[in-house]
Amino acid sequence: MTQWSKGKDMSRQKKLDKSIKIEDLLEEELRREMFIQSGKKFRYIDDWDTVMHSVYELPIEYGGYTKRIHESKFLKEMVDTLTSGSFEEVKRSESRRKQMQRFTKTMTMYYNLIFKMKDHKVGYGALIYFPELNQKQPERSKGIVLIAKCIAKDGKVDFSYEKARFDDFLIEVKPYIELLGDLYRAHKPT
Repeated sequence: MTQWSKGKDMSRQKKLDKSIKIEDLLEEELRREMFIQSGKKFRYIDDWDTVMHSVYELPIEYGGYTKRIHESKFLKEMVDTLTSGSFEEVKRSESRRKQMQRFTKTMTMYYNLIFKMKDHKVGYGALIYFPELNQKQPERSKGIVLIAKCIAKDGKVDFSYEKARFDDFLIEVKPYIELLGDLYRAHKPT
């Protein structure tokens, strides 16, 4: 790493408030995707990529990640809502941090699904974090998932969170990503 790039990384870290938690990042990303007013902690940060990059710098607490991914209530809600078609519009996005040279030990993925109902919006954002990648088979790595749910109705915004863990991404998580993708494409306007 050159001296210049070290200085650039240091300036990125200085922009972030020390009290920011991973839940704050997930909430802010979901707010932005749902076009809801930004949270107060992030109003002075211009470069959102800097904030999302910081997920690698934040200490992630692993306490509370005892539920298995297949037990996720929010995951079931997303599948049920897509299956029922009880929404006016649906939007999906994803962000996978590319495996750059410096990110060979950890990796993060972000997915969201936003439903516009008749009188409100419901958004789900999931941050999938691999604290230690299996070097030989990265898709067989274990990790954690933090899911945020946002309900926006009548000018009020309510967030709730759910934590889950997995031992094998390929077997436990990827099938849900593919199922949600297939269900989304079935409702996507052509």
